[in-house]
Amino acid sequence: MATLNLNVERCKSCSYCIISCPKKALQLSGSLNKEGYDYVIVEDDKCIRCGICYTVCPDDVFEIAE
Repeated sequence: MATLNLNVERCKSCSYCIISCPKKALQLSGSLNKEGYDYVIVEDDKCIRCGICYTVCPDDVFEIAE
């Protein structure tokens, strides 16, 4: 199964990924990254590795690795 990796330092809280996720596996963390943005986190047990978050993210936060 593919692994979803996140670079939280790139996240700017746009929420495109959260809105687009069909399984509602993404949410904002409630913490800030070095740039001062509330970054996204993934609930691994809900994530189906569909790649929609990767596709909609304008800041290259997501990486899908085999």
